[in-house]
Amino acid sequence: MSQPRPPSPSEQLEFLRSFQRLLDEGSFVATYKFALLHAIADLCVLQGDDSGAALELATFDIAEHFVRLYWPQVIPFMASEEEAVLRQNTGRQAQVVRAVREAHEHYDGSLASFRHDVAEWTHLVRSVQRTVEVMPLWKVQTVGSDRLEFLYSNQDHGHSVRLEPGVAYCLRAFYPMLVDMIEGAWSHFIQRHNPRLLKQVTDLRSFLFGSERAVLDAPRFLLRDVQEGRCFYCTRPIAARADVDHFIPWRRYPLDLGHNLVLAHPACNSKKSDLLAAEEHLERWVERNRTSGLEASFEGVGIRHSLTATLRVAAWAYGQVHKAGGQVWVAGTELRPLGVRWDEVLARR
Repeated sequence: MSQPRPPSPSEQLEFLRSFQRLLDEGSFVATYKFALLHAIADLCVLQGDDSGAALELATFDIAEHFVRLYWPQVIPFMASEEEAVLRQNTGRQAQVVRAVREAHEHYDGSLASFRHDVAEWTHLVRSVQRTVEVMPLWKVQTVGSDRLEFLYSNQDHGHSVRLEPGVAYCLRAFYPMLVDMIEGAWSHFIQRHNPRLLKQVTDLRSFLFGSERAVLDAPRFLLRDVQEGRCFYCTRPIAARADVDHFIPWRRYPLDLGHNLVLAHPACNSKKSDLLAAEEHLERWVERNRTSGLEASFEGVGIRHSLTATLRVAAWAYGQVHKAGGQVWVAGTELRPLGVRWDEVLARR
């Protein structure tokens, strides 16, 4: 058996062309196909690697990401005197959207609370899983009369899909660009099918895909205690105002898990923006997560957390910057090339 290898530049270009065809030419009567492509890309970051190997994804895991993606979208959209949940298909409201909406109302909009109710969470995910397996999973690669089976072979049944060799590599390598394409196409679909509500809207993307702001309020006091009242980045004392920042920026990967959150001065947060932090910040972040016993504190205030998932996303993000020869943020307006120690730092447990 031959060893896996990363796809060649020409193979990567062909992948991007095929992906673009799915979005441009595919038949979309609901937003499920966008959610499916988004979920697969998210899981490649969490579960894949850069060897070029094939990757098996469970449909249960895909369904969990469906719930996470639709959760902020089931809030009624208010326009002038009218409010309604945005339509996600060409006919009756999509079944998954209705089910997620019911859960959202029952748990007062708290995804963390819902996930803590294991029985109900599993029941909904299993229901979504059945929908995924019947509808978008085996149809997303259909373009007119063509079947572009470049992501995985259409088995038309089963509880998992096996991504073809090189697919996980490409989805990880081009993740920010591909997610931007998916979310743009998803937003355009919703704009088209909700003309009355959205005729004056210019920032629909933020409503559909923005971070759950509530999750950033819950850890504020906890992080202040852990950081002894100091900004995570400049280490100077924090006065009244402080921002809860995503250490791995939300723009790079939407990770609202507790270990990814730090407290920072608004100025430091603004200057860092969507950049990755330099190695000295990374080292301090890894050490804090490894030794501060945050899991029990997160549990106490109902904040979702997974150190393993957080570190995998961090390793992917820093790996992408390393391969691109990119720069990281030090302080203020100071940037410098990413050094060679980042992978050693992230390997610590």
